[in-house]
Amino acid sequence: MFLLAAIALAQANPTAPASPQPPVTAIAPAQAPLLHDTRGRPVMTVQINGKGPFPMVVDTAAQTSLLSRTLATELALKPLNGGIGVNGATGSEQARLYPVDRMTNPLLDARYVAMVELTNGGVTDARGIIGMEFFTQRKLLIDRSTNRIAAEPSAPAGPGFATIAGVRTGEGFVQIPLTLDGVRIPALIDTGAAVTIINTAAFRLLGWSDSDPRLSDGGEIRGTSAEGQKIRIARIGKLSIGGIGLSNVPIAISNDDDTKPSIILGNDLLNLFPGYAVDFPLAQLQIKLPAKR
Repeated sequence: MFLLAAIALAQANPTAPASPQPPVTAIAPAQAPLLHDTRGRPVMTVQINGKGPFPMVVDTAAQTSLLSRTLATELALKPLNGGIGVNGATGSEQARLYPVDRMTNPLLDARYVAMVELTNGGVTDARGIIGMEFFTQRKLLIDRSTNRIAAEPSAPAGPGFATIAGVRTGEGFVQIPLTLDGVRIPALIDTGAAVTIINTAAFRLLGWSDSDPRLSDGGEIRGTSAEGQKIRIARIGKLSIGGIGLSNVPIAISNDDDTKPSIILGNDLLNLFPGYAVDFPLAQLQIKLPAKR
């Protein structure tokens, strides 16, 4: 599972020269085929240095793009001096940076960028992650009903979509309110997360005890780092995303030290809908509703 809401963009070796990062060109409106990895995360393919295409997870809570170590080897990329600290939900790790001359697909054209190494390559069968450095000034549409992913100009939702207003986080992501059994908690829209997770502080707000019979062992999750984290599963009687209500919803509970209640809204819930769009400038989740019969 990918939880890259807080990638530390600081060189581990402050004396190493910084690599040039020219502006990224995003081509839009444009669309590409929508694929999924084995955990249900949205995937699109990209060409890197003229080779590929390579499948990459599209992660709305990743500040920057990553590629697996095996792909870096396949492309004969040599790591830059220094490194970068990657902070995820399951731990922190030092990762290498790889220089990429060009990465393209119908939605983006990025030149001379440094891609972060995905240290836990086994977390997905894709070859890396596409971060939101390409899309934070746009609307990103994941349309499962038409099997397409699109980058569009920011705009209010069209007919057939429900809008959930949110806020932009300090990292530029979108956070919306969810209501769990009457308790309102902010949720980060994270298409890099296979499942929806509440932290310990949010769990405490629900008023459950650790011995509540609605809790069960959820095993272990792993993020971009190799370190794992044990989780529990709670069954929420009613969960509301805006005006959309869901019943008997399984939610994972992570054990962390954060005192601020929060939720990661993952693909287990997002994929219940025919499609959705994350409009970053408007700070909205726009959910495509099922067609009326």
